[in-house]
Amino acid sequence: MGKTHCVWLIAGVSQERGQNLLVVDLDTQGNLTRSLLPDANPETGGVQTLFDPAADADPLTLIQHTRFSHVDVIPAGPSLARFDVTDQRSWEQSDLHFALADALRDVRDGYDLIVFDCPPRLSLVSFAALCAADYVIIPLEAADWGAQGIVQVTQAVNYVRGRYNANLQLLGYLVSRFKRARAFQQTYLAKLRQHFGPLAMDTVIPDVARFEQSVTVGVPITLHSPGSIEAGIARRLFAEIHRRIGRSRRTGSRRRGKGLSVAGVAVTA
Repeated sequence: MGKTHCVWLIAGVSQERGQNLLVVDLDTQGNLTRSLLPDANPETGGVQTLFDPAADADPLTLIQHTRFSHVDVIPAGPSLARFDVTDQRSWEQSDLHFALADALRDVRDGYDLIVFDCPPRLSLVSFAALCAADYVIIPLEAADWGAQGIVQVTQAVNYVRGRYNANLQLLGYLVSRFKRARAFQQTYLAKLRQHFGPLAMDTVIPDVARFEQSVTVGVPITLHSPGSIEAGIARRLFAEIHRRIGRSRRTGSRRRGKGLSVAGVAVTA
């Protein structure tokens, strides 16, 4: 329940509120694809074609409607793995890190939000998401091993902002898989908040069974159990994301243009 679950929660609240969402699945495991399109074959017409110079894919043909009327998805499958490479020199020379930014430029106006579910490691695919996004959320666990990787991710965000995407902004660090009953996690959470300050998101995603049940049945928590405490957490996360985006836009320093109604959010860790 890290980056992928964060996107799953956003999808549920977007559907509940009638806000149009495009999910771009960039994880070779394709968990979101299977949840949103259980009968789809992501090996044909998946996001991997956007990284293939020989494919010349039209992004509009890759967008698939899900059974949720306000949630669309560009699916991912195992063949995306051949583009999930870490040889930065090779893909920077060929400009493949702009594959998503170029492809999605013409579809942005059709959505209130575009969310990228990034792979679990830094690679061409995750850098491409950072180049296409306006904001990034970094989930982490309130434990030492869960937090160690965020240094590299934060460095990647700063690198992309400095060289390729001046609009990119770190929206916040999101603590997930939080076990409330464990005292050491409470202590670690306090330390994280002290260290990150305002960048530590107020919402915390607990590790509870009802979230897992929602994923198992393929129905987001706000639709599966709308009156539950867990659904309330999803709504608070959604509200905080929009509040932080709104605060950023009011400063005027990270906005792409007047009247822009969509923000690409890369969720990566």
